Amino acid sequence: MGNLRILISLTTNDNDYQVEQASAAEQAARKHGIDLRIIYSDNDAINQSTQILKVIQEAEEADRPDAIIFRARWWNSLAAGGARAAVNQGIAWVVLNRESHLRSGVARAG
Repeated sequence: MGNLRILISLTTNDNDYQVEQASAAEQAARKHGIDLRIIYSDNDAINQSTQILKVIQEAEEADRPDAIIFRARWWNSLAAGGARAAVNQGIAWVVLNRESHLRSGVARAG
């Protein structure tokens, strides 16, 4: 089995806090041998959802992330759809800055 693969989706690289989040994640990934990919959505919720769904749906299974860490631009049905799609593919889903409105039905999927 290869390294753990994690995708982090942040909303912007123009925010000091999110830049620090990315830097800390990169340091932790190097320390623990994690394959890390960070994407930014340019503060666009639709772009963010589209980026994440592409990773989930188009990637070869061997290249899919094991987990997605998601800093939501805002929580909406597109974000919920991404969470469901990830979990249905066996990909863990972590929301950094929102209370998820998804409950046990999604958590049990996959």
